[in-house]
Amino acid sequence: LMYKVKHAQGVDITRIFCGLNETRNIIPSIRYALEAGMIPQATLCITHSPVHTVEYYARIADQLIEAGAPEICLKDMAGIGRPGMLGELTKTIKERHPDVLIQYHGHSGPGLSMASILEVCKNGCDYVDTAVAPLAWGTGHADILAVQAMLKDAGFKVKEINMAAYMEVRSQIQE
Repeated sequence: LMYKVKHAQGVDITRIFCGLNETRNIIPSIRYALEAGMIPQATLCITHSPVHTVEYYARIADQLIEAGAPEICLKDMAGIGRPGMLGELTKTIKERHPDVLIQYHGHSGPGLSMASILEVCKNGCDYVDTAVAPLAWGTGHADILAVQAMLKDAGFKVKEINMAAYMEVRSQIQE
């Protein structure tokens, strides 16, 4: 019912996750979201340990995509995912499922987010979550202007930012 209500309220994409990456907790919600007319973005909660390998996450992504998820989010909620692993994971998912969209959601606390963003983008990531200062950095996402500059310098085609709108949003945040 929640998915039907959210869709009626205008929400088209729902991010579905379980902090333990338990597919039995995620797959039913993929089905519910699809039945409600929403796009289910199935999420891999990223951490760093000997168990949490590229293959570990890729197997989970395979199951979620097989269950109907057209999008995968790499949710690095603590910002501790390693850039190399995240890049390799993005590449692996894209090789196995080229039509699946991948979004990177990484927090910047430990300082790895900019390198992680560059690695996932180099390996086929479709979307990256960013933030507007003063909400950027710290426990939040990397700043949109810094990410844009980095990706442009790395040769990516990045949309321009409407600076008038950006400044308007910033002034509203600071009020």
